Amino acid sequence: MLMTARGRRLQGLLPALMMTVLVLPATASGQSASDQAAAEALFKQGRDLMADGQYAIACPKFVESQRLDPAPGTLLNLATCYEKNGQIASAWVTFKEAAAAARQADQPERARMARDKAAEIEPNLPTLTIVVPAAADRPDLQVRRDGVLVGRPEWGTPIPVDPGAHVVEAGGPGLRTWQGAAAVPGASAKTSIEVPVLEPAPAAQRPAEPKPPTPAAAVALPSPTSERVAGPPMGAAPGSGQRAAGWIVGGVGLAGVAAGAIFGGVALSNNGAASSGCVQAVCSSSAYDSIRTAKLAATASDVGFAVGGALVLTGVVVTLAAPRRQPTAGLALSPAWFGPGTAGGLLRASF
Repeated sequence: MLMTARGRRLQGLLPALMMTVLVLPATASGQSASDQAAAEALFKQGRDLMADGQYAIACPKFVESQRLDPAPGTLLNLATCYEKNGQIASAWVTFKEAAAAARQADQPERARMARDKAAEIEPNLPTLTIVVPAAADRPDLQVRRDGVLVGRPEWGTPIPVDPGAHVVEAGGPGLRTWQGAAAVPGASAKTSIEVPVLEPAPAAQRPAEPKPPTPAAAVALPSPTSERVAGPPMGAAPGSGQRAAGWIVGGVGLAGVAAGAIFGGVALSNNGAASSGCVQAVCSSSAYDSIRTAKLAATASDVGFAVGGALVLTGVVVTLAAPRRQPTAGLALSPAWFGPGTAGGLLRASF
């Protein structure tokens, strides 16, 4: 039987496995040929780098190969690379993923080998516990480990992590962000880090509180009394603007009346021309044209007279209703009668 490309990926990983696994399923049909070719090249490069002991460079090659063309054999090599690179927690998780993938692909030998490796690593897993005391806990508190949000159920729980330094951050609205580093020395290490009570953030870092709406500025309106006292501007006669408007409206109305008269004359003229071109109920074509023109002119005449007359009346009313300058207050004495030995006068007052 022939071995596919995925079968060749496992070559050299475990000689015992190669003796038992000879026939592998075909490549997943969901991947394009170019992705499969790139995945195969990355896989081979990762195997060569891992053989040279360059695990830190080899592991990312397997990661990208698995992304382009997922295969249980690639996961097994990636898990082995993690283990040799000291990334114990990553190796444990990847071996478990490889076991599930091999079981789904009906590859029992690979599934068994991956399960055994995961079980072998599990007792040596290093853990990191993030402790949040009650005094530091807040409903809006957020905790992150290496930039990834840590859910509340994980607080106080030993979580498997790879050896090395891990950055823990805590913060929340209106609080100063706290950052700490937890060093996990190696396999089987049990490390914990405690989040302190966070201090309030400086005023400059707090989100700006919404300002109450500014009330609209009050506008002082003149009272009727002040208008009467102030009166019209100096040099302008009261109601002069209104009278001017009345004259304009009246002038337009007169123009409309004049147009109505003109159209009325046109209607009469065409009506006469139509009468001369008709004999009883039969009329010539020119007579029919004159009749149509006479009707249009008559309609225009009616509109001109109606609109023009209304405008003339409006102009008269506006002009007459305009206020006039009031006479100044004063007293006047004028002679009223004279007689022998007597005289009389009339005292008049104006306001």
